[in-house]
Amino acid sequence: MVKNIVITGDTITGKTLIALGIAAKLRTAGKEVGYFKPVGTKSFDHSTIDHDADEDAVVMKSVLELKSEVSCICPIIRTKSSYDEFLRAGHDKLLDQIMTCYTKLSSGKDIMLIEGTKAPWHLLHVGLSTAQIATKLEASVICLVNFPDITAIDDILLQREFFKSYGVEEITVVLNLVPPMLKGTIHNHIREFIEENGMHYGGAIYQNRELFSPSVREILRALDGQIITGEDHIDSVIVDQFMVGSMAPENALKWFRRAKHKAVITSGDRSDICLAAMETDTNLLILTGGMGPDIRTVSRAKELGIPIIMTAHDTYTTGQIVDNLVATVTPENKEKIALVERIIGEALNLSHLGI
Repeated sequence: MVKNIVITGDTITGKTLIALGIAAKLRTAGKEVGYFKPVGTKSFDHSTIDHDADEDAVVMKSVLELKSEVSCICPIIRTKSSYDEFLRAGHDKLLDQIMTCYTKLSSGKDIMLIEGTKAPWHLLHVGLSTAQIATKLEASVICLVNFPDITAIDDILLQREFFKSYGVEEITVVLNLVPPMLKGTIHNHIREFIEENGMHYGGAIYQNRELFSPSVREILRALDGQIITGEDHIDSVIVDQFMVGSMAPENALKWFRRAKHKAVITSGDRSDICLAAMETDTNLLILTGGMGPDIRTVSRAKELGIPIIMTAHDTYTTGQIVDNLVATVTPENKEKIALVERIIGEALNLSHLGI
């Protein structure tokens, strides 16, 4: 009988990275592993696919060499207007789509990895939240919780209450994006706290810039932008943090020196800010408002090897989009996939799930 494992978490927690790490361990152990994402979102771009497709489904199809179509691996694509669409379709029709694809995908598999929606409570309005789907599939649940500081223990309890309210009993907590300074606290206190509250502790994934910092390509796609210069560095350059440059020129250098490996977001007509940013440890310029750089900015960027992206979004919107951007993987990036499989695989302890 196939074992179902639902991987869930709030928005931008790296559920697909966890799925990749688990799948690698299982395949090494000789298990037949399937992947299913009942509800996804439209990818930024996939020129090889002539229909709406979810990015994670595309990646997992490639990595796991799944034979099924992407449209079955992720049968329901959510758009901004999907709230009304889902209500019109109704619970029964949507559930039928989900179960038809699940049945096809799970045939011959030992374990099915099922990725939840961006947040576990999404689709509650049609009775198809991640918790409700987990109950329907009698699945064990892995809750991925971002743990920047101790206050995140409340997030752990919130996840537990939500899933238990729908009858899910086997809940494993994996802590994510944990600052290395909390390693002792996690080992000595938080692990015990999780187990005392009726959950399994599945491990902690500590902050790792190679794993989580987005590349220029990922930022470009998220902003639906245009690369002006530095295309040769689009995959090799990663960004650790973002800074908005909107200050007076005389204050810019002092401000920009506060951060390393950063991207600076500013209006395309602020050449003074661009030039000041490039005098500090800057990995990327993001120019907003659809305005391109002047010749001095382009010349200096080429000299220093700093990529420049232009986006039609305003500075505020751009900041909102990139603020919680976490690195992803693409089927073509074999090195990144191998890195994910190694780091995630070493961090997880899921022996209670047979992994």
